Amino acid sequence: MKSITSDALAEAGADAERNGAASSPAPFPSTVSQRCAQWAAAVQFEDFPPALRDAARWRLLDTLGGGLAATALPAAQSVSAALDDLDDGADGPADVLGGGRAGTPWAALANGTLFHALIFDDTHNETIIHPDSVIVATALAVAQATHASGRAFLTALLAGSELACRIGLAAVRRFHAAGFQPTAVVGPLAAAFAAGRLYGLDARRIAHAAGIAGSFASGIIESWADGAWAQLLHPGWGAHGGITAAALAKRGFTGPATVIEGHAGVFSTHTRAGGAPFAFARITEGLGERWESEQIAFKPYPCGHVIHPFLDAVLALHRAGLKAEDVERIVCPIADYMIGVVCEPVAQKRRPQSDAQARTSLQYSLAEALVLGRLDACGYREASLRDPRILALADKIDFRVDETAPDSRTYKGWVIVRTVEGRVLEHVEASARGSVAHPMTEAELRAKFDANAALRLSSAGAQRVADLVFGIEALPDLDALMRACRGER
Repeated sequence: MKSITSDALAEAGADAERNGAASSPAPFPSTVSQRCAQWAAAVQFEDFPPALRDAARWRLLDTLGGGLAATALPAAQSVSAALDDLDDGADGPADVLGGGRAGTPWAALANGTLFHALIFDDTHNETIIHPDSVIVATALAVAQATHASGRAFLTALLAGSELACRIGLAAVRRFHAAGFQPTAVVGPLAAAFAAGRLYGLDARRIAHAAGIAGSFASGIIESWADGAWAQLLHPGWGAHGGITAAALAKRGFTGPATVIEGHAGVFSTHTRAGGAPFAFARITEGLGERWESEQIAFKPYPCGHVIHPFLDAVLALHRAGLKAEDVERIVCPIADYMIGVVCEPVAQKRRPQSDAQARTSLQYSLAEALVLGRLDACGYREASLRDPRILALADKIDFRVDETAPDSRTYKGWVIVRTVEGRVLEHVEASARGSVAHPMTEAELRAKFDANAALRLSSAGAQRVADLVFGIEALPDLDALMRACRGER
């Protein structure tokens, strides 16, 4: 019965394409999503520059490391346990990083949440999108379900992440302003392109998948108000939605061709009315020739990316001898568009109620870093959130608008400290470490992965994961990699 229904749906979808309401169907591709779909279906591994392929391997390793480190978090354990109810305890084709297997979209939901749970995942700075927490979760699950090769997986990862970055460029900062996390709005569409490619869909079916995925665009940021975990689900839900959309399109289900630029498309519905025209041309301009995913930045700290250069600045002062007890007041000049994300409401930012809330607090993050002299995957623990030394210092940290702040492609950190002795200390970081302007070294990236993986794997186990990631193109499938992530050979 299932195969008959699937065939009937596929035929109905084909009939709809052939005999649509319009007597003269629009040429393909004629919309933004169709042009993206055409590229996603046609692009080959060799089309990506070698340096970008290498960066994608590092991004994969970094994403897996963050997920491994997150497996012990209560939020991560909650979503993994919920799969018993959501997936009826099924032993599906795809691995969940915290243990067990699940159906394809459900494994992606769990893994995408794990990848984002520490807020340690990479970021496209201009759009503040976390592309790889969505696309790695998507591509891992679908690649396992379809027995795709490592080379096919990496191609889908490269394509999906490139499109995630580009789609976000059409409305820089405007999703946040309307109360949505950009990753959650853009994620389902980008995931649909990656999943559609791994499912072997042609360009038209991939375009339908993107259209369907628009109905899964979501992701309110109200969790920041009280520290709830819901926001951590956004990359996982994006991956789940993209996979679901691609599976439906595979069986003939259709989606709107103007999901991006339409009057009721995701941009019009997830931003406030009255803004400047959307920059839709940026999505496909130079697609396949200029690589927006080259701008994806790694994170040295497990918190909101815009906080990072401030952390580098305050830790530089700490290394020069500054101690928490020396501080009378700290002022952080900051770009105005960042204030509502990491500085306000002030009372909540100084007294976060959960690790998730603390990770988006400039005041709390700087205080913990200066008191403890570090901020890594073991930070933001319950004891730290109640540490009177950290909370007292957070009360001394203020902000003001930085009139000299660069545009949103670069995050600047500026810390001005007045000590109890009346001295004024100042440190400026022109850009965030991990970005293209201030890259982390391969040694730093490997040290980050090793530290994160050590929370779940032995050193030999971590080395095996790294070896498989850097040789991924030669893998016949992803089973060995996922076994290694479980600590098995």
